[in-house]
Amino acid sequence: MPQPREAAVPWEQWMPMLLVASLLWGALASTHTSLNEVQLGNDQSCPAPKGIEHGKVEHLARYQCDPYYQLRSRGDGLYRCSQQHMWLNEAAGEELPICEPVCGKPKNPARQVQRIIGGMMAAKNSFPWQGRLLSHHNHTAGATLISDQWLLTTGRNLYLGHSENSTLDEIAPTLRLFLGKETPAGAVELIVLHPEFPGAVDLALLKLKHKVPVGEAVMPICLAQKDYAKVGRVGFVSGWGWNTLLEHPKHLKYVMLPVADSGSCKAYYQTHAWKPLLNSHTFCVGMSELLESTCLGDAGSAFAIHDPEDDTWYAAGILSFDRSCSAAKYGVYVQMLSVLDWIKETMAAH
Repeated sequence: MPQPREAAVPWEQWMPMLLVASLLWGALASTHTSLNEVQLGNDQSCPAPKGIEHGKVEHLARYQCDPYYQLRSRGDGLYRCSQQHMWLNEAAGEELPICEPVCGKPKNPARQVQRIIGGMMAAKNSFPWQGRLLSHHNHTAGATLISDQWLLTTGRNLYLGHSENSTLDEIAPTLRLFLGKETPAGAVELIVLHPEFPGAVDLALLKLKHKVPVGEAVMPICLAQKDYAKVGRVGFVSGWGWNTLLEHPKHLKYVMLPVADSGSCKAYYQTHAWKPLLNSHTFCVGMSELLESTCLGDAGSAFAIHDPEDDTWYAAGILSFDRSCSAAKYGVYVQMLSVLDWIKETMAAH
């Protein structure tokens, strides 16, 4: 007597074959790890889906990133269980993708209709890459988040309160970094000065001991891959530098400033008492229409440019000379394109 045919398996019973990538978060930390090395516990895996008549079940695992992170992979994040019972991606093989932070996408970007000496108070999360660096004896300086573990600042900022003979190992434990709304960023594990500091490039990289969670309040700025420092182009500079009362503000401020002609800038400082570094690694920025500018404590902050083509914010430069304070005509910034290779190589090596 023929047996009754088993009913078709409902969709909701075999749908769990798609594994959610967040369950494998620990495996994403290294490109040397493969899905085949990850052992999922009973509480993390779905039961094997049942087969169907005249068909087959394909076991799949698709990786997805948390909000404010994006997938970086040679493949598409989709892994299939092969005939050899190995999880493989068509392009990446066993190699797992990485979830890296989104950069330059503030939820509440600054607007050009708003107008650090007399700048405008920044709205919440307008400049999530802005860091506040407190050096020895509580000197305030700027720093710029460029990944979830690295920041840029000036080399001179690091020596505030220290002698020029101080070593970087001595300086690192004295630094305190804050991100977002005064959120501690943790200890500085490593300081790397640009090889041409202090003679030509006033720049340093700071590596945090631990990665910081990226979200609305804390987000790196993207590094400029092309020359945004064109004369007349307006950028945004945020910071904790002195205000008109010559004291550090209680709230983050920002100002809109135009890129200036380098020839005029060099001619100006040739007759000025101050002698900032001016060379092929730098560009100059003038005052705003209201004669606003940066001031002491703003160095290390980014000259942030919004690119409407991809709706992304880029650091075109890092403020080096912040002594203008509306008393000098130009601020001076380290040109990002001239140091981009060094930044990438240093981060990759450490």
